[in-house]
Amino acid sequence: MKKVFFRKRLLLQALVAIVGLMICGVGVGIFLYSQLGVDPASVLELGLGNVFHVSYGTASALTNIVILAIVFIIDKSYINVSSLLAIVGIGYTADFVRFLLDFFIKGEPHLAARILMILIGCLIMATGIATYIRAELGVGAIDMVSEVISNKLKLSYRIVRVVCDITFVAVGYILGGTVGVGTVVAAFMTGPAVQFVRPYVYKVTDKILANENK
Repeated sequence: MKKVFFRKRLLLQALVAIVGLMICGVGVGIFLYSQLGVDPASVLELGLGNVFHVSYGTASALTNIVILAIVFIIDKSYINVSSLLAIVGIGYTADFVRFLLDFFIKGEPHLAARILMILIGCLIMATGIATYIRAELGVGAIDMVSEVISNKLKLSYRIVRVVCDITFVAVGYILGGTVGVGTVVAAFMTGPAVQFVRPYVYKVTDKILANENK
């Protein structure tokens, strides 16, 4: 009975996590289409995609795999369900959303429309983050970098996260990633946006996860 309960709970948590990651991908896809810059991690992945001539989704997947391989060597206890789902959940969803926007929107959008896109993209991305975090199955590989460094070196997580984000942006920009107003919006508004949507997201996710008791 306990095994059935555990499996059902894990299945529901995994469902919530993958939906959250795909919602994040939708937000990132809108950021990509705006061409006004993306979040720090995506700047790095875009840069790598530019160097190796692969799509954002493939660059994201490869980046996640490399990070997970390194973390596995350092301390495999950090690897979790969400870090595995994130390999394909965000990047390829973003590629698909960008493809759809390119297909349905003809011509280059006006600057005002592109600015609106990054604000909408940020809100959607925040919704996805709040969703997959509520699944309580850990974090993706990119977010794991700051966590591992902070814990292993006994440093402030906030400081480490800022340094990592700056590094992602700098390296990604050098490699050809897009940096712009969208990068600033993602860096400074994602946190407050997650806090804003969290109560509404949790109402939905908690109803789904409550089904484990039925």
